[in-house]
Amino acid sequence: MAEGGTAQPDRPPARQPQRMDVGTQFATAWDVVVLVGVLLFLTAALITVLLQAWPPPTAPDGGTVTETSTRILFWTIGLSRDTLLFLVVVSAGGLGALIHVLRSVYEYVGNRRLRRSWMTMYLLEPFVGAALALVVYCVLRGGLTTSVASSEVINPYGVAAVAALVGMFSRQTVDKLRAVFNTLLTAPQDSPGEGLTPSTSDNGRSPQGSPDRAGRADGSSDPGPHR
Repeated sequence: MAEGGTAQPDRPPARQPQRMDVGTQFATAWDVVVLVGVLLFLTAALITVLLQAWPPPTAPDGGTVTETSTRILFWTIGLSRDTLLFLVVVSAGGLGALIHVLRSVYEYVGNRRLRRSWMTMYLLEPFVGAALALVVYCVLRGGLTTSVASSEVINPYGVAAVAALVGMFSRQTVDKLRAVFNTLLTAPQDSPGEGLTPSTSDNGRSPQGSPDRAGRADGSSDPGPHR
């Protein structure tokens, strides 16, 4: 008890957030060699798939070809133009993510700051970029922002460029998609005349301005931005 003061209850010390012990060590030379070897192998494989899956030009008379015999790595199969475009998107998205990953790896290795905990992210980022590029391509082909319906009129160069940029800037793409869908899917504010929610609280203030509000306008309870 402090002199001249009131008794203060003992407060337990604030608990520090705990972290896993796995991956706290710095990467060894063998770790770097294996990581770079795997990333270079994925880069070569995706470049090969991109070149092999590049769709042939359309016929001058406007006719369409149902399937094309295509060699993908070690297999030769018949694929339609739509399927070839999917392979172009996936491989270009993975390559875009690999560009970001390889730049990050040589910067952290050069600064001798690479930890083992980041190696999982480096190995999974190409798959995240490929999947995200495929999602964005399906959104565009689905008619949300374009009216293109036939694969014959799609420029594969533009598709590959967009997919590579999505894979390279996957975090910015996710943030932009979150902002777009928060705008599209946010419930409208109830008008006071509808009688659904009271316009003011008991103390005369708007309940939306209350400091103990559970969530933000977008429905999330996290007060800070997602990182």
